[in-house]
Amino acid sequence: MIPKPFAALVLMIGALASAPAFSSLAPEVYTADTRGELAIDAEGRVVDVKLDHQQLGANVMDSFEQQMMAWRFEPILVDGKPTQAYASVSLALFLVRDPGAQGVRIGFKEVTFRDATDEGAAAEAARRMRPPRYPTRQAENDVGARVKLFLQLDDEGRVVRSAAEEVFLLGGGVEDRLVDRHVEAFRKAAMAGAAGWVIPDAQGGRVVVPVVFTPPGARGRWVRTRVAPVQAPAWVAEERAKDGVDELGSGGLRSSERWKLVTPIDG
Repeated sequence: MIPKPFAALVLMIGALASAPAFSSLAPEVYTADTRGELAIDAEGRVVDVKLDHQQLGANVMDSFEQQMMAWRFEPILVDGKPTQAYASVSLALFLVRDPGAQGVRIGFKEVTFRDATDEGAAAEAARRMRPPRYPTRQAENDVGARVKLFLQLDDEGRVVRSAAEEVFLLGGGVEDRLVDRHVEAFRKAAMAGAAGWVIPDAQGGRVVVPVVFTPPGARGRWVRTRVAPVQAPAWVAEERAKDGVDELGSGGLRSSERWKLVTPIDG
């Protein structure tokens, strides 16, 4: 996962938290998850991108692919020599439509790279990190969430403390009066699920993991998104101040250490 380059976009999205989420004056924010494949040459230049368009729209996905074609990576070495390489890529995407404006702004929230030959990475992550239970009332009301969890681990990788740092509510029917209730339900569900996880080899025993509750019927689609206020406990800031925090992708996927993106991609 690559957290730093997305700071500008995340701050822009975060600034919408205090706005009436679905008023006619507020920008409309949508998110989606997708996957694809990426190839680089021996100099680290992207030479091919293929994303799974699903139902996300050919034109907007073409724009994402064009941005990715401009990325540059550190060359990948085999036996000490630069070589062509291929990766599977998982992405969490943003799309923002401003009131009265033509077109949309697009950006990347999370990107995780996996060597194309490493077929077992996703299965191993799924074995170690079972998805949390989806809150029943929220599922019935077609409301989902993306919860960013900060986890503290013991020496064997077991979760000993967890806290939600960020919550995005997903779905077009989120009522203002129910925001706090939804946030609390998803926060509790994500933390309860994380209590049984084991994440070995984490830097400094600290990990950040996005936990996604996709609304029923919204998989593979753009979904209306609202930033919801959440206050992380003081211990999270203390741990954040220390060196070494592993940033994992959705489902607990860890980016391959061979894939090092050097291009600023926040514009």
